[in-house]
Amino acid sequence: MEAELFSNNGTPLSAACRLSPGQLRWKIDPATLPFESTQELEPAAVDFCQPRAARALTIGIRMKNSGHVFVCGPSGTDRKGLIEAVLSRSARPNGIPGDYLSTISFEEPWRPIWILLPPGKGRAFQEAVEETVRAGMELTQDLALPRSAAEQEADPEGDGLYRRCRQSLDLWLEDRAKALRLEYGEKETLQYLDAFLKSLQRDLERMLQVRLRPEPAAHACPGDGAFEEEPDLCSIYRPQLLLESAGKEVPIVFEPNPTFWNLFGYCVRPMDSGRSPRWAPVRFQPGSLLRANGGFLILDFEEVAREPGVWKHLKRCLEYNLLELPVSEQVMGNDGFLLRADPIPIQVKVIAWGDEVLFQDFCDKDPQFTKIFKFRADMDSHISRTEEHLRAYLGFLRHCCEKEGLPHFHRTGAAVFLEAGAELTGRQNKLSAQWEGLADLVREAAYWAQQEASDLVMDRHVEKCLRESRYRRNLPEEQIQEYIDDGSILIQTDGSVTGQVNGITLYDTEDYMFGKPCRITVQTALGRSGVINIEREANLSGKIHDKGVLILCGFLRDRYAQDKPLNLSASLCLEQCYTDIDGDSASLGEICGLLSSLAGVPLRQGIAVTGAISQKGEVLPVGGVNEKIAGFFELCRRRGLTGGQGVMIPRSNVQDLMLPRELVEAAEQEKFHLYAVNTVDEAMEILSGLPSGQRGPDGAYPPDTLNHLIDERLWHLSRTLRDFYAEEAEMEDEEEEGLFPPEGE
Repeated sequence: MEAELFSNNGTPLSAACRLSPGQLRWKIDPATLPFESTQELEPAAVDFCQPRAARALTIGIRMKNSGHVFVCGPSGTDRKGLIEAVLSRSARPNGIPGDYLSTISFEEPWRPIWILLPPGKGRAFQEAVEETVRAGMELTQDLALPRSAAEQEADPEGDGLYRRCRQSLDLWLEDRAKALRLEYGEKETLQYLDAFLKSLQRDLERMLQVRLRPEPAAHACPGDGAFEEEPDLCSIYRPQLLLESAGKEVPIVFEPNPTFWNLFGYCVRPMDSGRSPRWAPVRFQPGSLLRANGGFLILDFEEVAREPGVWKHLKRCLEYNLLELPVSEQVMGNDGFLLRADPIPIQVKVIAWGDEVLFQDFCDKDPQFTKIFKFRADMDSHISRTEEHLRAYLGFLRHCCEKEGLPHFHRTGAAVFLEAGAELTGRQNKLSAQWEGLADLVREAAYWAQQEASDLVMDRHVEKCLRESRYRRNLPEEQIQEYIDDGSILIQTDGSVTGQVNGITLYDTEDYMFGKPCRITVQTALGRSGVINIEREANLSGKIHDKGVLILCGFLRDRYAQDKPLNLSASLCLEQCYTDIDGDSASLGEICGLLSSLAGVPLRQGIAVTGAISQKGEVLPVGGVNEKIAGFFELCRRRGLTGGQGVMIPRSNVQDLMLPRELVEAAEQEKFHLYAVNTVDEAMEILSGLPSGQRGPDGAYPPDTLNHLIDERLWHLSRTLRDFYAEEAEMEDEEEEGLFPPEGE
């Protein structure tokens, strides 16, 4: 029978390190929730529980000329939702938005010009210009009445009539010009009106001349005093209303597909492209950047990064606050010159979102990136489990049910939903901020409730949702488990073996993570090779795993090589692992297997081990601890729980435990145990049943302790190796002196 070990306070060591069932999972009693169903909760705005990000967003939105904002956070945290929520309460006009119009340049037909008017005046200006042109055309028609025979005889060429009609036309245009200048007195508008009225006067005079002289000269052409055919001057002179301001409302534009043309706009040329540009003007389609002028443009920067040329052009626009409309080669004049429009002044604040990797990638590749996006709002995938955040969770639950017409949650279902939020983080004192995934959970739980025709979502519906979600994704886990069940992968869960321990590997399939046990074996022998990492020799070991093995070697030197050289050859292997391995969570199992091999002491195979170590022998926390424990428990459950099985974890990982309910129930029945350790010595004592022992004043370890056995074995290896090399050197000396005949004689 194994000797019972005791801690410093007299408690048996295994009991002192064993965790109670209450430490294995955070639970919430549904009776403590102050409602029967979430329908009783007061309606409230969704709180994303991201005060750091919300604060940075608010400052970046309200400050003028402060650069643009980048919301940095993992996918699934509803970054767009947070941006819209902060904008709804913090948005202020960014500059003075107005109405933008485009029209042709009367001197250079292939050079469009832009007209900026105060909000609400663009459409009225467009109608005023069109009405002026229409009235002028009607006037020329009224003036060009058929002449009597006497008038034709007195003025055969009609020159006198033409002069009188022209004087009437000039007087009308002068009156019209005064009215337009009085109504639209902006400087840029006045310049356009002057050019517009001069050009219109020429066209109306030519039209009048054509109507008075219906047979133009054969050589006449547009611009030479006559028209080949009467054009539609309204369509030619009508300004295009590119952007009509919403008045006092701040424009907030989200561009879900930020292609080059969607973001910056594009040009459309009439099908009859063979005509003169003056009679077939190009029309512009404004992009989301112009539509957001004076307000905010929301972008998914991952989509921006995928579109070629978009970031380069967007960077120039934001740097100089000028939008240059892109023009394709198809929009070309008859003379072969591309359309060249003046840039449009804009005042837009861009709020983009992306993850940390994308942000750092752009920072590294483009120094201008952080100069443009001066405000960074960081979102976390986890939030603290406080009363405030629990209330926010319940508010989110009610909001989802109300918004999508789903059945409300009973308090038992709400309690399981809260626990699921902690499970997703893998920590007892945290809640998940993956709001998109939580919304999917709400929808599926409501679906199962509706399948049962239940008016409320109960705890069983949420639990079924979680089981179904796992079943849809755990095919790789089941496949590996089948290999273990049929004996293809060797795992021992009972008895004791020297130099062998069960570690736990973690598999990550992007949307699902699970743990499965893996046998760690160690062989030690005489030699000077040190510790050989077989995974590294086979190019299957990652950098962090290599570092863990080097730390293990440092621990050996610190503890056992202060009074003697460390002369050994030891090989470490994770058996039947044929893919790349990384991480240092196997370090505790590897050092335990190595010490077991050196001491010749067998280790319990019913306890799996996970944990990293320091060079001082401290056990350090690791990730994925819940998945690892659940993976080994599932194997033991299939083989039959004996009460001697369990998992050993670092003490600092206890706060991370959110284990399945069936595992907690097994712990309550003392069929499965969890042990939390702080040092390698504690781990070895539980696995071997022997005390570790501490060095005495004379530097020696007490007899019948693990460290004494290990120290004696290392002394033996050192002496044996010394004697071996001494004998070999003596034989070489005697051979040189002729005492031994050479080989082969």
